[in-house]
Amino acid sequence: MDLLLTRILWLRRSKWQFLLAGLAFLIGLSTLMIALESYLRVNAHLEKKEKEGQFLIINKKISLVNTLGIESGTFEPSELSNIRNSGLFQEVGEVHSNQFKAQIVARSYISFSSLVFFESVPKAFLDNKPEDFRWTEGRKDLPIIVSQDFLNLYNFGFALGQGLPQVSRDAMKLVSFEVEIEGPGGKEVFNGRVAGFTERIASVLVPTEFMDWDNRKVGGKNKSECSRIIVKTANASVPEIGAFLKKYRLMADQEKLSFGKSGRVLKTVMQGLAAIGLLFTILSLVMFSMNFRLVMAEAENDIRLLIELGYSHNRILIQLLSWFSLFLGLILLLAVLILIRVEGIAGMAISGQGLEIGNASFLIKTAASGFFFTALVLFWNSLMIFKQLRKIA
Repeated sequence: MDLLLTRILWLRRSKWQFLLAGLAFLIGLSTLMIALESYLRVNAHLEKKEKEGQFLIINKKISLVNTLGIESGTFEPSELSNIRNSGLFQEVGEVHSNQFKAQIVARSYISFSSLVFFESVPKAFLDNKPEDFRWTEGRKDLPIIVSQDFLNLYNFGFALGQGLPQVSRDAMKLVSFEVEIEGPGGKEVFNGRVAGFTERIASVLVPTEFMDWDNRKVGGKNKSECSRIIVKTANASVPEIGAFLKKYRLMADQEKLSFGKSGRVLKTVMQGLAAIGLLFTILSLVMFSMNFRLVMAEAENDIRLLIELGYSHNRILIQLLSWFSLFLGLILLLAVLILIRVEGIAGMAISGQGLEIGNASFLIKTAASGFFFTALVLFWNSLMIFKQLRKIA
């Protein structure tokens, strides 16, 4: 940069207006980039969930008539047909429970015994599908999928209270135990093992083939009764699903029912935050334009003198834009550093909840957007400066 030209143009000019405009631009650009980054991540997460579909576990409401045995809490074929034909769900799967007494007995790493219940769901509805999660008649090895919630309850509730060791997922898979089942059809003993864990279904799951065989042979039931159903839907928060459940006295996880609604609210908040950031940047842009007009007006005589001494319009324009580009580049760098810092803090908080925060591509896209917006600000002010120089000349 031409130091002599810089001194002539900026000598005796107040710098505070530009510093205040720069601070407003930094705040606005940082807010805009943080909002954009958050929006991209939230939107990508919601789109991923929509593609995967949302799963609901639905059961009947239990009332006094069920307690007195007047009415069953299981689903009849006609009720299942009504749910499938409602048009609200993409897929509907039956959840069958054991119709026999079941008990697990562990005698190795963890020594305890407890009554237990089993359920089975179609394999297509599992979020974790171990290859060995299958069973055939005559096989004594029984693979089991356990809810992650149950493992957490054991580690932070039962184990601490009973003086038992806490176990990880991998350690739990090494625990061997016996599964004793007993019913009208006799008694059977199987070698149970944990084949995997599920975060979708709060239950203890066994293969469908095992459930059907044991309900028939040990439980004395010709057909397994459907105790609950699992459904897949694109958006569980639509009002029609809530109205359907209420009409037929059905229950589902309210948190999952409100997930889509919460996602839309969060996206709206991010859009509002982005609008505030955009407002700050527009105000700072106006401040920059006004300050440049003021500088050009105050330096009008100096600029005329420079032109008479042989300085071209382009040279003066380049000098002003070089200084302004350096100023905006510093602001952009600070905004990106603020974004990285905020993302790091938010990422640690989100990871601590066991959630995914996406990859670095979102940061690159946001930084590129910030660069593009800064370039637009520079281009706008260069046009304004050029027009002012033409008027002075």
